[in-house]
Amino acid sequence: MPCKCADTIDDKLKERNTRLTRAIVFSQRHPDNPNLMIATEQIESGRGKQKACGMFASFCPFCGTRYEPEEQP
Repeated sequence: MPCKCADTIDDKLKERNTRLTRAIVFSQRHPDNPNLMIATEQIESGRGKQKACGMFASFCPFCGTRYEPEEQP
């Protein structure tokens, strides 16, 4: 079972009208995937510039618990 760190942090941030960004991730293997999205921003904009990409944590950034079990070969 995944940790509850994100919920705990959200509770603490609530007094500052803030919460963590969470992404909806659709996965057939893990439909209840709780991964947090790490916010990124584009450095340079303009024609021909690559768009910023999203990053998803595979471990809780607060306690280190793995979100998904390791796949067995």
